[in-house]
Amino acid sequence: MLWIFALVTALLAVNGQENSTAKATAEHPVVAKNVVVEGKSHEMTYNGTGVKVRVGHIGAINVMPKAELILEICRKELWKEGILSDEFDIEIISQMGCGESFEGVAVGADMYHQQNIKAFVGPYCNTEMDAVSKMAAYWNVPIIGYMASSNVFSDKTIYKTMARVSIRTTNSLAMAVFSLLKHFNWQRVAIVTNTGPLAFERTQAFEEVFHANRINVVKKIMFEETADAKSITASGYLDDLKNNARIVICIFSSTRDMSKEFMQAVSQAGVKQHDFVFLLPWLQAEAKDASPWIGTDGQVLQNVREYFTNTIIIDDVNGFDNTLMAPFKERVEANGMSVDDLNLQNIYGYVHLYDALKLYSLAARAALNESKDPNVTVDGRVLWNKMRRMQFAGLANSNATTTVSGNLSSGVVQMDDLAERAAVYAAFYVAPNRDEVMKMVVMNPVPMSNCDGLVNRSGCFELKLTDLLTGFWPSVDGKLPIEEPSCGFRNERCDYTLIIILAALLLVVAIGVGAGFLIYRFMQNRALNKMSWRIFRDDLRIVNEEEMKSMLSIGSSKTKLSNMSRFAKHHAVIGTNTHASFHLYPQRRPIVFNRQDVQLLSYMKQMVHDNLNPFLGMAFNEKDEMLLLWKFCSRELSRILFTTRRSLWTPNSTLLLFATSLWA
Repeated sequence: MLWIFALVTALLAVNGQENSTAKATAEHPVVAKNVVVEGKSHEMTYNGTGVKVRVGHIGAINVMPKAELILEICRKELWKEGILSDEFDIEIISQMGCGESFEGVAVGADMYHQQNIKAFVGPYCNTEMDAVSKMAAYWNVPIIGYMASSNVFSDKTIYKTMARVSIRTTNSLAMAVFSLLKHFNWQRVAIVTNTGPLAFERTQAFEEVFHANRINVVKKIMFEETADAKSITASGYLDDLKNNARIVICIFSSTRDMSKEFMQAVSQAGVKQHDFVFLLPWLQAEAKDASPWIGTDGQVLQNVREYFTNTIIIDDVNGFDNTLMAPFKERVEANGMSVDDLNLQNIYGYVHLYDALKLYSLAARAALNESKDPNVTVDGRVLWNKMRRMQFAGLANSNATTTVSGNLSSGVVQMDDLAERAAVYAAFYVAPNRDEVMKMVVMNPVPMSNCDGLVNRSGCFELKLTDLLTGFWPSVDGKLPIEEPSCGFRNERCDYTLIIILAALLLVVAIGVGAGFLIYRFMQNRALNKMSWRIFRDDLRIVNEEEMKSMLSIGSSKTKLSNMSRFAKHHAVIGTNTHASFHLYPQRRPIVFNRQDVQLLSYMKQMVHDNLNPFLGMAFNEKDEMLLLWKFCSRELSRILFTTRRSLWTPNSTLLLFATSLWA
């Protein structure tokens, strides 16, 4: 662009300068005088008692209709506030630029040389702003950008007389992203961008901020400017991204369209998980774009919105609401205009245009009041210094300078130490199942003490972050993930071999112990089943009283059990013909025999004597009852005991009673 500047300046210098004077009035005749400011000759217009500066506005064709009326509203209100007066006044000249042939550059040169313009607002676009602001630095006249967002304009060694009131500058958004990274203790990030000069310039601005603040860019991935979701997925870069980073910053030339394609590819590839954070700085060159999930008819495209769930968007504090709309309409309609005549899609353009003219007027008034020299109203370097750290109420909020919480409101214009606007930013969380984004963090600019922006090449402002939303992330604890998983991006820090071996050994031991216990119980039960005194319930049949009667001998009526109700017993048949009597006991849990019990029962089974009733065995662990069985005997002793003709008190009877007790 330097060649355009040199060519236009040379041609206009040859043609000479034609003085253009303001209209004279009877009260205040207009007088034009040549003054010298820092070696540059300027023609000043004096209106009787004061000076009148011609301010040139370079707009854009078919972008901001009725923009000149906003400037007139600003001038009118500046008169009401006493900033403009007969001592110091301005005249606004508006012309269009930002066309296909860089018309704004020629317009700027013509304004300065032919129309006696000594202060500039605009141009609207970045490309023409670059050339005109360099010419303004050469002429030493003030120039204020109201929509230019390029990071190059922050270099005040080149753009020495330029100030900016735009809140969407690339360098300020880069600082907002850095502040968010610092707030969540993220120091290693990946950058995803695309080819093209605009994306390169934006990425370079972010990398400079990250490098100056020790943020490590571990991976940088670049797609074609025309890439779609399918080609992004097929490129294989998403796997590379997954293996190197968890905090991903997306910087595209077309933020709205390219971010939609990228997030669609991320969602379809399964990379968008709760341990990934995708940060989207909402970089917009000029007018405010609608959200990617808002269709042309204003309806929410739910399928597109799903791609952006669990992402974080960094934008100005009013980026996703209509907070600016109400005060803007009020101010416009109060001055006899209708908002229907304006392009409300570009509301930021109108607001910043108003703020730009007011910034110049305030700086010129302050310089004039201080020096009493009218020449300072066109001295670019002096006015630029006056604009540094200046604070005033803009178009969106003219009645208050701070919010209730003490932080700067969105309508307050706060300039930093490089005469760049220190805007209020916010981080927005795109929550699932909600149409509106959620404001999670607010970033308010706070001036730094003992700081010179010309020395350290910064605005000498830092952002103070305030959390408005916590516990929202879809993780177990609701917290945002760390920059790197504890086991590394590829699980390289966690060797599970030893854990797997130990787990396998424990499993084998557990299985072995369990199998051993089962084998032990099986062998124990098998040994128990082989005991001679073990009787199974399937091998015996319980005999009732009627069956017992038929089993007794007819000739032994004296010993019928039916006649011995006092000594009635339970009877059973073991096998086919072994008549046994048994005692029945309830069994509430399985019986376990130790070695002594087994030996005792075996000895009892082996005891055989003519005067003893043989112990046959026991049935157990099959039902909820236990049976002790003896061989049934109804002869001899029973007959002796129950005979009515024998006295039981003879010596023999005593012996028999003793034997009976043993049998029982």
